[in-house]
Amino acid sequence: MNENKNNIQYYEDEIDLKELIMALWKRKKMIISIILVFALLAGVISVFMISPVYDTKLNIVINMPEAYTTRYGEYKLPITTNEQYINLITSNDILINTIEDMKYDSEVSLDNLKKKIAISKTDTKTNTVQNSFEVTVSANNPEESLKLAQTLYDNYIEFIDVMTKERTISYFINNFSMNIKSSENQLDRVREILKSNEELLAETPQIIANSDANLEIQTELTSNSDYVVPVDAVNPNYIKIENDIIGNKQSINSIENNIRMNNRYIDELNVEKQTLNKYYENGQAEKLEVSVIGVVETSVYLPSPPVAPTHKTSPSNALNTIIGAVIGGMLGVMVALFMEYWFKEA
Repeated sequence: MNENKNNIQYYEDEIDLKELIMALWKRKKMIISIILVFALLAGVISVFMISPVYDTKLNIVINMPEAYTTRYGEYKLPITTNEQYINLITSNDILINTIEDMKYDSEVSLDNLKKKIAISKTDTKTNTVQNSFEVTVSANNPEESLKLAQTLYDNYIEFIDVMTKERTISYFINNFSMNIKSSENQLDRVREILKSNEELLAETPQIIANSDANLEIQTELTSNSDYVVPVDAVNPNYIKIENDIIGNKQSINSIENNIRMNNRYIDELNVEKQTLNKYYENGQAEKLEVSVIGVVETSVYLPSPPVAPTHKTSPSNALNTIIGAVIGGMLGVMVALFMEYWFKEA
């Protein structure tokens, strides 16, 4: 009895599935029409209504050292990793300068421009260059994408170069100023010691008289007689103080030379600082020219220049058309089943 019920149930299910397929087949033209309409609509939207996106890639190699040597001494850079350097490419100063150079209107904000920039580390399996980073810059046409990438990179290099030089100049000015203060304090102490030694020297006798001397020279005048002749002796304290005075004067000369050298360096660096201030006053319109050695020129570079993209990255017209067709097919099946059920119930 149960077996017969199962067979009946299976038969009814088979009938329902067949009816379902027949219902869809009966309205196949409607389903195909809906599929074609949605596919065509998705294709039209993809081609004419969605702005195309073109990507230009910048392969930037960064090997910034922890410290670099200038004519004023060694300077330790404040940024320690190359990842921190590459992340500066989306800093506000660089983006503001890029917006101005590209002559974008007010509709392009910092956030909008930042969304057009993507940073990733180059896969070491496919790229043997260490510390290589890939920066992808997006725009609505190939020419704009290439120009935006080049402008962004130029502003990035200039920003890092100016930043390192500015901090280097400030560091050495502060360092030399502290050296001068320390040397001036040391000079005052040495001058006081020199004055005390000169006063002490004036009060110290140079010669110890023979009456006070314990030094005697025994001279053999004849083979039979010895005579003892008393002599004057040089005061060893006098010699010691005199040598201390000479050492004090040498120390003073050395300290004064060090102060003069530090002042000369500060004067040179102040000229560089004035050039830097003028650079900012002119709105960074001209390249900064200072004599401080730049480390960026040799530590950040492009192995090859960027090229304009030949194909758009998005949207994919074919993919969007397929997605539209799938949505249309799903909707067509639902409409067909609904109509079959509706008219059947009626």
